[in-house]
Amino acid sequence: MNFLIPLIIIGLIVFLIIRRRKKGHPSQDKEWYFRFALSKEDAVSQLFLLLSFFFLGVTLLSFNRDLGDPFSWRIILFITSVIGLVSTYSFKTIYTLVFSLIGFTGWWVAQATEWLQSKDIKTSAIFAGLTLIALLFYVLGHLHEKEIKFKRFALVFLVLGIIVITGVLFFFSTKSGLDVLGSMTEGKPIFGSWQITLSLFIFMASIVGVTLYSVGKRLILHFELIAVFVFTALFGLIALLPEQNMFVHGIYSGSELSGKGVFWSLIFNLAIFLELFGLIFSGYLRKEVWFINLGAFFLFLLIIVKYFDWFFTFLDKSIFFIGAGILLFIVGWFMEKGRRYILKGVKSESQQISQ
Repeated sequence: MNFLIPLIIIGLIVFLIIRRRKKGHPSQDKEWYFRFALSKEDAVSQLFLLLSFFFLGVTLLSFNRDLGDPFSWRIILFITSVIGLVSTYSFKTIYTLVFSLIGFTGWWVAQATEWLQSKDIKTSAIFAGLTLIALLFYVLGHLHEKEIKFKRFALVFLVLGIIVITGVLFFFSTKSGLDVLGSMTEGKPIFGSWQITLSLFIFMASIVGVTLYSVGKRLILHFELIAVFVFTALFGLIALLPEQNMFVHGIYSGSELSGKGVFWSLIFNLAIFLELFGLIFSGYLRKEVWFINLGAFFLFLLIIVKYFDWFFTFLDKSIFFIGAGILLFIVGWFMEKGRRYILKGVKSESQQISQ
């Protein structure tokens, strides 16, 4: 799961790059919720609160060690993350929210690993829980859009959820990802740990409940409702899968995909493409430019990686790079034309509404 950490960091950097930086008073800025700080004073106060959040965690760890470690470091991480979330909603701070959500996710992954230790249970349960948490972040992000004061919170939830889901689908659409998925399905069923089973049930029930409530409040589009339920079912199914041999000889290196490997490769490649196109389409319907830009960026990146993944070993190197240059030029031109067309439509509709 370590590959998700750089993905989250890169995703946040991408988000900071593509977001619009507008000057002036927040009340005069129609896209004020893109700003992590509403003023310099707000940035400084949030930074100090974030530092106090880190110092609290270090202090609790020190006291726990001095008392003979009556609690595990995972409990300390959970307590610190909960306190961080409480302070986030009390003081409306973004910095603390980001690290609290990452801390909560890290706590569950570490705790789930502890629950599975020495029981030889499928590690796919950890993967399923992580992706379900990301889906929950996504639907909670739309739920936060109900109130203006939580608009910036919504952006954090949405970005974290999109980055994790996209990263997971992207990774498992590759041969190395399928190899990891196959190894995850080795072991006993997840029902051997009631904690894991209960956790996954709570996550799935929360996703269904929050999604249906958001649909009732018209915060989530109907095709997003279908996508959330499909991904929930897909990730939940993976936790229950029997052992999957993804390659003919059971090994990744120098072996072709087996029938199951081809099936799951098609599933994940189709899922990642539909997810990114859905992200762009959602941005158009919502008139959210950052949705379109983020989806287009990931789609362009996916096309580049897939070209290298599919054709690098089949073509002569000179033909490969010449073809890559031509393909990327054509794809980039069409994507840029499409993006500008969509953004032009969004801006014109927004101007008509404002008039």
